Amino acid sequence: MGRASGDATALRTSRFISFDGAVALSSLHQRPDRYRHLEADLGGGKRIARGAGLSYSAASFGEGVVVQEMSSFNRVLAFDRDQRTVRVEAGLTVGDLLVWAGRNGLSFPVLPGYPLITVGGCIAADVHGKNPLRDGTFSDWVGSMTVFHPAQGFRSIDRASDPELFAATCGGFGLTGLIVDATLRLLPLPASNVSVRQEPVESLLESVEALRRNPEVDFGYSWHDGAARGSRFGRGIMFFGTWTDEPCAGTGRSYRPMTSALRARFPLSLWNRATVAMANGAFRRLKIHRGTETKSSFDAAFPFAAQTLYHRFFGRPGLAEVQVLVPDASLERFVGELAALVDRVDPLLVMMSVKRFLGRQRSLAMSGSGSLFALDLARTGATARFLSEFDALVLDTGAQPNVAKDSRLPARIAAMALPHYESFRRRLAECDPEHLYRSELSRRLEL
Repeated sequence: MGRASGDATALRTSRFISFDGAVALSSLHQRPDRYRHLEADLGGGKRIARGAGLSYSAASFGEGVVVQEMSSFNRVLAFDRDQRTVRVEAGLTVGDLLVWAGRNGLSFPVLPGYPLITVGGCIAADVHGKNPLRDGTFSDWVGSMTVFHPAQGFRSIDRASDPELFAATCGGFGLTGLIVDATLRLLPLPASNVSVRQEPVESLLESVEALRRNPEVDFGYSWHDGAARGSRFGRGIMFFGTWTDEPCAGTGRSYRPMTSALRARFPLSLWNRATVAMANGAFRRLKIHRGTETKSSFDAAFPFAAQTLYHRFFGRPGLAEVQVLVPDASLERFVGELAALVDRVDPLLVMMSVKRFLGRQRSLAMSGSGSLFALDLARTGATARFLSEFDALVLDTGAQPNVAKDSRLPARIAAMALPHYESFRRRLAECDPEHLYRSELSRRLEL
């Protein structure tokens, strides 16, 4: 990206790419570092906030849109130790939040999988952590926030003072205005490290049952071998984490920052049927052999921080990820039809994972309870056909797609599958009638 002068309000043209590699375009780019810069007159120009730029769904840029990068707004503004709340700027990363909280004997229960993701991005996508059935989603832990809109200025909002705007902003992908700061609720730090128990499972349904049998764990999720077929489909590993003061090897805070450009540095994908089968087989054997490991809270929260090869192997062609919330009533039918679909189309499926989930938002975010299934695929000729049929399976089983994870989710599917899609569109028209906040995601989803 080219830099302009030292004027943080200056606009430059930059090239942006979604983390999955599917969407790339050039648009105007601003790096404000003062609150008055956020108020700079852009005329009637469309704009959108950007945090770390790690979204799969092209939510932080768009054609003809001014991208306002919030990385300079990364301070801790206020801390109430008695109430265990902290007010932070939207550009603070969750990795820095975790480290700061730990130093103060506190923890934040909902963390996405990579430390460079920002607080503003977490609210906008309403991300979840590793035990969403117990902890809910990120927005459940937001007490209040400041949102800027050119027509309304800076507004401090919470669920009581402005419930409609608050609900639309949590999981609204930055379309209601620019999130400037947020007040977060924290919990006492239970221990210094995390004990991770790793157990084999032979199917997706077995992993759901294992999660149901272990409600007491601090986090629980599964990994499944995407190369397995037939009777072995869904074989994998369960990960159950509990806080512990047992010592571990290191803090895990040193890692190589990942960006969309670094992820796509290899010109070709290194994932193929042979490498997927070899890597997944080795990974499963290693985890079964190790059984239980003690990790730092940082390593347990961000397992991909120091293991970048997985995403980098997808190379410039990129990956396709889908994540869906499946209600319990249709769980067995979903899993059975998914296995049949994988057998029939035979896409290059690299891995799958499962969590139990609870979401309460009234926006584009998933809402309700059930099992959360994620699939990572390499982009091959069979991928598009698989995803088209997968969309039909989602609708047929009453599942909900995670908008944040899918850069090609069609508006038709989102409108039919997301319970609050139409009401969110109406609220968006009320709080931003000029549609000043736009992105590639909002264009694709016809918002």
